[in-house]
Amino acid sequence: MKQLTTRILNVSTTLVAALAAACGPQRNYTLEGEVPEVWEGKSVVLYAVDAGRAEALDSTTISDGRFRLTGELPTPRRCRGVIYLDPNDRTARDTRMSFDVLLDSTQVTVRCDTRQGRPHFTLAGGASQQALETFRHETAPLSDEHERLFDRYVETFYHRSDRQGGIELARQLSRLDEQLLDRKIEYIRSHPTSGVSLQLLGEVAGHSAAPSRDTLQRLFDGLCAALRTSAPGRHLETAIQTRRMLCGEPLPDLNVTDSRGRSHRLSELLRPGCHTLVEIWASWCSPCRDDIPYLREAYARYHRKGFDIVGISIDTRQGAWQQALNTEKMPWRQFIDPTRESFRAFETGSVPTSILVDDQGRILRLEARGGWLGADLETLYDE
Repeated sequence: MKQLTTRILNVSTTLVAALAAACGPQRNYTLEGEVPEVWEGKSVVLYAVDAGRAEALDSTTISDGRFRLTGELPTPRRCRGVIYLDPNDRTARDTRMSFDVLLDSTQVTVRCDTRQGRPHFTLAGGASQQALETFRHETAPLSDEHERLFDRYVETFYHRSDRQGGIELARQLSRLDEQLLDRKIEYIRSHPTSGVSLQLLGEVAGHSAAPSRDTLQRLFDGLCAALRTSAPGRHLETAIQTRRMLCGEPLPDLNVTDSRGRSHRLSELLRPGCHTLVEIWASWCSPCRDDIPYLREAYARYHRKGFDIVGISIDTRQGAWQQALNTEKMPWRQFIDPTRESFRAFETGSVPTSILVDDQGRILRLEARGGWLGADLETLYDE
């Protein structure tokens, strides 16, 4: 009974501290580190990384295997500590050691262990950081199951070409994604004064299955004033208001070029009454090429029922694009976007980018690849 009472008191103390750290008056933060002594004299810089671009908050050097960073934060911030092992080159990844922390006015200690090779950082203390780690721990079973099922999905859908099995696994993965999003949304609504809620809302807003813009805005409006008006709060609200790629929103338009060099507007290529997959790909992209066999299957099965595909290559060499078209023999319309206007329009930076739009040109699913595309097509045309 005494142990239980102590645990309750500890949890209550952490919760009160976290609430005070979020919307109460802030004191100085303190971040102390213990690192290998061979890093003696190396530079340590603390950045805030939650408002669009990294902002240096404090810096120091390692002395006797330790460092200490202090300063003031009006609200909790998602920060990154970076240790630069090469004083002459701060850009090389293999000489930059970093850790992330949700920092508030309560003290955090970071320890680095290099016994297993690559440096491993562990954090202790900090009300907001502890609250975030508690949430991650509570949702870990869902995250672990998602990782396990995704490995099964890749093996089933791609390596064994078991399309139906892969589609069912994709459905299970979508349900797990929904549960994880629901847990985050529940936390945000229940903890309007917590800096953890602001971070989780950023994750929800950036997810491919994010809720509507109105829902995101209501979640943001439910946060306390100090969080909403903070630098990361203002940045997040702008992102919510300006994000184009949300399910239910119209697909952004752009110019593409056909094999004869003629320019077209993408909006003119979406056939009325058809659900269309807009597939951004490249001849040199192995995952893109791996998806093509199933796209041929789906097109053959559903095209007459109203399913269409528009392929847009980001190849900069037209010869490579043409060679890939000749090899893959894709029966749907193909266009090229060598200036990568599609990256800007669709708020992406990688291929494949697969977007399924409905018969009104509205985004139905982002990341509509493989089993997820198959599940949607079954729902649209087979049920």
